[in-house]
Amino acid sequence: MQVEELLDFLNTNEFINQIESTKIPNINLYMDQALSFMNENLEHYKRNSKDKILTKSMINNYVKNELIPKPENKKYYPQHIISLIYIFYLKQILSLEDVKIIMNQYEKNHFNCESINDLYKIFLSSEQKEVLKLEKDLEELAKNIYEDCRNFDDDEIIFLFIMLLSSRANTYKVIIENLTDYLSGSKKS
Repeated sequence: MQVEELLDFLNTNEFINQIESTKIPNINLYMDQALSFMNENLEHYKRNSKDKILTKSMINNYVKNELIPKPENKKYYPQHIISLIYIFYLKQILSLEDVKIIMNQYEKNHFNCESINDLYKIFLSSEQKEVLKLEKDLEELAKNIYEDCRNFDDDEIIFLFIMLLSSRANTYKVIIENLTDYLSGSKKS
């Protein structure tokens, strides 16, 4: 794989698929409706067609473990949908206990007020800006790897690229875990 091929791969793949706030139904949804909405809108994140984005048992466990408030009259509010989106992002890299700490702190202050929508809109806008920065950063990283590894095989270059991205992901995970510890008031020994 040449640097141009890697850059083409990075530029032609869509790595973010946001659920715009205007797409979130402004009505309360039953479990099956909420499940359908989430699965349809986050399907892009499936690695394999058999993967599950969200199931009834997942949502029931989120409620049971207090990651999201209980639905009212078996209906999920738009705020629940926003919380489910956040949980989807968080559970990709964090333990369920860490997700619970983050969501409890967030929902305690924002679930039943208009700020949940405002915060979500800011999250979407910030995420779009970050993706633009990320695209440029990945392009620069790819070029640097190819410059430094001219005598290496394609599979070695791809391995190095994967390892560098994994290192970055791990660094972000450690930062998130430390922030989560701060939210919960616990400190590392």
